Amino acid sequence: MADTLHREETSLIGHAELQELLDKALADYGVPGAQVGVVAPAGGNVAASDGRLAADTVWSGIVNKTTGYPVQQDTLFQIGSISKIWTTALAMQLVDEGKLSLDTRVKDVLPDFRIINSPEITYGCTIRHLMCHINGIEGDAFPSTLGRGDDCVAKYVDYIGKFPARTPLGGPLSYSNGAFVVLGRVVEVLRGMTWDAALRKYLAEPCGFDHVWTLPEDVLRYSSALGHYRAVANDQQVFPAPVEPTTVWQLPRSSGPCGQVSASIGDLLGFATLFLNGGVAPNGKRVLSARSVERMTTQQVSLKDQGIENIGWALGWQLPNWGDEPAFGHGGATEGQRANIVIFPNRRIVIATLTNADAGSQMAAHIARAIAGRAGIAAPPEITLSDRRLTAEEIANIVGVYERHEEHQEYREGGPTGVLGIYAPDPDDGPYGVELTLPLHATEQGYYAVQRPDQRTPTEIAFVRAADGRRYVASGHRVTPKVA
Repeated sequence: MADTLHREETSLIGHAELQELLDKALADYGVPGAQVGVVAPAGGNVAASDGRLAADTVWSGIVNKTTGYPVQQDTLFQIGSISKIWTTALAMQLVDEGKLSLDTRVKDVLPDFRIINSPEITYGCTIRHLMCHINGIEGDAFPSTLGRGDDCVAKYVDYIGKFPARTPLGGPLSYSNGAFVVLGRVVEVLRGMTWDAALRKYLAEPCGFDHVWTLPEDVLRYSSALGHYRAVANDQQVFPAPVEPTTVWQLPRSSGPCGQVSASIGDLLGFATLFLNGGVAPNGKRVLSARSVERMTTQQVSLKDQGIENIGWALGWQLPNWGDEPAFGHGGATEGQRANIVIFPNRRIVIATLTNADAGSQMAAHIARAIAGRAGIAAPPEITLSDRRLTAEEIANIVGVYERHEEHQEYREGGPTGVLGIYAPDPDDGPYGVELTLPLHATEQGYYAVQRPDQRTPTEIAFVRAADGRRYVASGHRVTPKVA
């Protein structure tokens, strides 16, 4: 089968225009270096019978402020949580082979799996629960104490089991890195090899991806990016903010299946086209069944109770809200690196951005909107703050303390809207994170939001209840239980 992905300028945006868009975005957002890639139908014809796709990539800036080395076409960036799609694909290959099903209980593959004080999750959690974040497993624990041995993922499964359940099994949806490490361990057991080796053997090598690696000893054979943190406190409204290199290059190896892939923009685009071509790689090799691709991109869980950012979740893929335009995608965040990819299946368009600074998430969203607009795709709906004062009933329901591992939020009566949110710094804020006290606004869309000084757009917040009546605050597709 002929190569279906042609490295050439797309009809969607000219190469020079794409380069200009990236160069300007780097300056506007204060990001040291990045790559941007676009896939679109060759010749602009979505209905072309040969299915050919054109892929164009641009790159700019430097990989590391300390060295000043330039970003290259094949520089490896950490794609962060986009790695979860690779782990999901590895598991779906096992489904294709009949070695696993979405309804297989985790404990049937991992007999020692358990979540403390939750027999419901211990004995009922399935592969589907893991893939669409309705498993209740603690989501944001990244231990550095489990070593770098080939047994570190197995050790992580034992480690995460000692955290109490974040939610009941089945929801509300709460994004879980821990669940995807468990899924990676399922892959390891059924393949008889490490997750790192399985990713190379069953995805990267068959697809011909030479610039996809997980271990630092492999990544560092290539040009590779280092992350950068915002170098000013997050209570300061500074755009673009100065940045400085991170002191840690990568998350611990034990967290690999949830976020450890490093890739070039070209190979990331190639991977994305699996989901436009029914599981067939650019080199013509089938690595997933068309049925698995369909299931991975079909909604499993609704997110409409948590805000307007996402419509729901599929298997691995999230379903961002682009109005009437169907889309699936994912973001990624590691130590000072940010990545984003969005795919419009009806248009056969992919837009991806890899960056080496924490402002890269906002930059990637800007680039995606700009390029999608050229295809006539309307921008995602914007969060609109209301200045109305919250009602007494709203205030009574909201006020309280919400807490989970490395997350603490408190809502007190007061301020111009009736409620003030107090937010402890979290690891994503970097070394300059400080506590923030912000008015909680209602939004015109029926939810709530705060305007962080270090963000250009509001951060959406919702207050939700689980089936058992427990209250949570939801933000960034994570829920935090009310504890007081």
